[in-house]
Amino acid sequence: ELAKKIFGELDRKKALLVGAGEMAELAAQHLVNQGVAQLVVVNRTFSRAQELAEKLHGEAAPMENLPQELVDADIVITSTGAQEYIITGDMVQRVMRERKMKPMFFIDIAVPRDVDPQVERVENVYAYDIDDLEQVVEENRKRREKEATKAERIVEEEVENFLHWLRSQEVVPVIVSLRNWCDEIRKRELEKTVSRMKLNGEEAKALEALTSAIVNKILHPPLSYMKEAASKGEGEKVARLVKGLFALEEKDEHKDRDQRQ
Repeated sequence: ELAKKIFGELDRKKALLVGAGEMAELAAQHLVNQGVAQLVVVNRTFSRAQELAEKLHGEAAPMENLPQELVDADIVITSTGAQEYIITGDMVQRVMRERKMKPMFFIDIAVPRDVDPQVERVENVYAYDIDDLEQVVEENRKRREKEATKAERIVEEEVENFLHWLRSQEVVPVIVSLRNWCDEIRKRELEKTVSRMKLNGEEAKALEALTSAIVNKILHPPLSYMKEAASKGEGEKVARLVKGLFALEEKDEHKDRDQRQ
């Protein structure tokens, strides 16, 4: 991830692994998974370097070739058991001159450190040790926690929306019955008026629109109240009240009997 921030995509970058222990192998495997173009393994025991290089589909080189391998490497991971710095500031300055100052990225996961802290002062060189990596991990953890909090908030909102919808379903049948009843009355009265006044098609259509608008305006407040009550968990109570007020159950029963007949 750090290397990607500096280089962008890694498919044209060469990685150098200095050391062939378990930690080095894990780090190198991660780079390979990220699509690094080439991997070279350098180790004091050349046979171990060959073994790991073969496993990671890379190449092996002896430790004495380290200076030249550094010149060709864009990303360097070090994890040896050395007690002294194996990569010094002077060495990296010479390497950078040969590289024509192309950016170089060091990840030192050795304890004690393999890379001299002076390396960080060299222009276009980016060096990270265990402490730096722990800080990056912590930043990533905080970012994930922040994203998780956002996700939880979204889930809570969606759950609340669903519960709101679910509660509103308690009054839906009553709303439908009330609308149907009002519309039946409107249509009957409209039909009487149109036939009595002998209106033409355009006039009848205009009157149809007018009566529909009137019914909708009359129904809007009570229907809105019913939905709001349902969202507060009072849908069943309000539904019973409206049914009784407009005798909707009786009307529904009559309608069912008529349909069966």
